[in-house]
Amino acid sequence: MKKFGKVVAIAAACAALAGSVAAFSACGSTKTITIAGSTSVQPLMGKLADAYMELHGDVTIKVDGGGSGVGISKAQDGTVDLGMASKEVTDAGVTPIKIATDGIALIVSADSALEEVSKQEVFDLYANHTPIQDIVTDAVSRDTSSGTREAFMDLIELEAIYKGQPELTSQDAVIENVAASDKVIGYCSLEALAGNTEIKGVKYKENDTDTAVAPTTDNVSSGAYTLARPFNIIYNTENGLSDIVNDFIDFIFSEEGAEIIKANGQVVVADSRK
Repeated sequence: MKKFGKVVAIAAACAALAGSVAAFSACGSTKTITIAGSTSVQPLMGKLADAYMELHGDVTIKVDGGGSGVGISKAQDGTVDLGMASKEVTDAGVTPIKIATDGIALIVSADSALEEVSKQEVFDLYANHTPIQDIVTDAVSRDTSSGTREAFMDLIELEAIYKGQPELTSQDAVIENVAASDKVIGYCSLEALAGNTEIKGVKYKENDTDTAVAPTTDNVSSGAYTLARPFNIIYNTENGLSDIVNDFIDFIFSEEGAEIIKANGQVVVADSRK
């Protein structure tokens, strides 16, 4: 009877905890959250996931890249709990949640003499292979699955890039190519500039008469630096969000989550679910 009473007590305790994250640990269960998509969002998401898993040892979060297109398609077919996209998302079957605003930094090697560019100069190089100020003669871009590429092309108003321009599959590949030559320009997430001594961000202006603005978090937040895009997570609209995924998203919008976002170089935004 004593043994039976103990079993009943444990079962009752588990039932009382149902619906909370603590229940997973108390009842001996584990939960896995799968996330995939934008390689620009991936570093931030990895840090958020690590912090959440430290608080909840019974939860495993797997964060993979692949590009924004992969994140959207995997959310659409329900093969991940959350997709990641570094662009606006209007695709059918998914619901986006903006978790941050990120600047797109135009980058050159640390040795480059280029200090500032205009929108027209960037357009002319990427569209027509026209050198910038006789300093930068070539450009690298992301491939077509990249949300960063799509956001960049929208902001610069590019319909196509010149033939023969390298189209790279990751942000790291862009940085590596730019760092290797003082004649090349590329673009990446603003957070990639932090602590990287091989590249530098160049100041940017929309019009020739404007004052060029440095790519910084403060300038993105104020709107002074206009090359910016959303960091979105995406879920399958029909499937909705499980309790554990909702709890993780709550953490992203918590004070601790906000500190991680700011430390990573992005701008904190309000929770659109509320």
